[in-house]
Amino acid sequence: MKYSLKRSPQPEAPPGALRILLVDDEVGIREALGEYLTAIHHHQVVAAASAEEALALFAGDRFDCAFLDLKMPGMSGVELLGRLKELDPHLPVVIMTGFPSLDAAVDTMRQGASDFLVKPFNLDQVRLTLERVVREQRLLLENLSLSEQLAHQEKVERLNQELNRRVREQNTIHQISAAIDRLQTSEEMYQGMADLAARFLETDKAAVLLLDRASNHLLVIAEHGYGSQVLGRVCGRLGQGVAGKVAAEGQPMLGKNEVKIDPLSMLPCRGDFLCLPIKMREEIFGVMVVADKLGGLPFKSEDIFLTRFLLDKAALSIENIALYESMVTNLHSTLGALVGAMEAKDPYTRQHSRRVTNLSVLTAQTMGLALDQIESLRFAAYLHDIGKIGVKDSVLLKDGPLTEMEFEAIKQHPVIGESIIKAMDLSEGERAIIRHHHEHWDGSGYPDGIGGQEITLLARVVAVADAFDAMTSDRPYRIAKGQQRAVHELRRCAGSQFDPDVVKAFMEMLARYHTDTRPGTLAGPGPVLAGGPA
Repeated sequence: MKYSLKRSPQPEAPPGALRILLVDDEVGIREALGEYLTAIHHHQVVAAASAEEALALFAGDRFDCAFLDLKMPGMSGVELLGRLKELDPHLPVVIMTGFPSLDAAVDTMRQGASDFLVKPFNLDQVRLTLERVVREQRLLLENLSLSEQLAHQEKVERLNQELNRRVREQNTIHQISAAIDRLQTSEEMYQGMADLAARFLETDKAAVLLLDRASNHLLVIAEHGYGSQVLGRVCGRLGQGVAGKVAAEGQPMLGKNEVKIDPLSMLPCRGDFLCLPIKMREEIFGVMVVADKLGGLPFKSEDIFLTRFLLDKAALSIENIALYESMVTNLHSTLGALVGAMEAKDPYTRQHSRRVTNLSVLTAQTMGLALDQIESLRFAAYLHDIGKIGVKDSVLLKDGPLTEMEFEAIKQHPVIGESIIKAMDLSEGERAIIRHHHEHWDGSGYPDGIGGQEITLLARVVAVADAFDAMTSDRPYRIAKGQQRAVHELRRCAGSQFDPDVVKAFMEMLARYHTDTRPGTLAGPGPVLAGGPA
């Protein structure tokens, strides 16, 4: 049987058959060994006469085992062994030689040979050697496969744990963002920071300390778990103590409280604490302290990450709130100046806007309206007549009856008022107060002739308060009516000009606060209200 180095299609191997690479420069060895392995054991044998030819065959094929002659012209069997192991580290290799020595055997084993055969060899010995090295190789591959599977499982578990951690983290970030977005004032924001930190970091205690630049003291502005007695307390100085160093250096500090030393300066904790700076536009304006993680657990890096996110988000919201409050203050001042200028033209209506605001707010409180509705009244009722600044003085200050044309000019002041505040950030309900406070329940009012529920509730409240104050105040064309007569008129017009439910609430309010029947007085035990922009 002759073997060619030319590659030819191999028949499909029977179950258990091996593909064997046989490399020997002696043709007789190749033929005898190849025939034995092929005919008797049904293995597939690919033969090569040199190491170079063997590498060419190996490059494009897969083998289960290799028999290599130790001494061959050109590249030796030991060198070929090293090259094959580079290509397939798990390939079983048997070295054949006619010149055995201990050094040669040791050298081949070091290079990765699985066994060593001495020529001339017994063919049964070849069979036993082949079975042994292949069995060992399969056990090795099975172990490697098992190890790879275990490693893969561990990797998958680690990835799942990391994925779950990130999902939890993103969910927490979303919840923190949503919670902070619902906070509307600086006071709510500071307390919200403490509560959210305690909730999401799972701690017993949290506090927000603001830095007073005038004294360099850190003052507790909000707390969770420490008790209200710490509010307003000085808990450190810039550069001193844990909180002071964090405020001075701008870096978080993680530590454990000592038995006799309170590192947080009068904010005691039993176990670990975490202190981080609060920054706005890279300038430190305070610190947050969280302490005593539930279950005595230590703080981790993800706790620092979540706290940083909470503080950054809160600082941005605090800045936006401050800008908004400043803008609103400026707006109130500007609008207040406009109302003042309007009332300065007419001494008879001076303080009218403030009184209408007071009466409207008290009526709304009597009706049990929501706080946001009362705040809208407090702002918009003060501006209800701002459009009169666009009415000619000759009409506004006339001390006799108005002509039809003059009355039409007066009727435009709600429209003018709405146009003045149109570009401002007022709600639809606040704009409606200014435009519709002269609309009538029966639809006979102005400027739009709407009636009933079409008129917003707050505009109906202002309409009653406006009419009452107008009747109980002196005007150029008449003297004030007494309170009793004004009350009679409100009751008479309930259901026609005014919402009867609002009139009823107004009467309850008067009974509670207006014990003096003199025109325009506000007596009794009720609260003193600001009425409009300061």
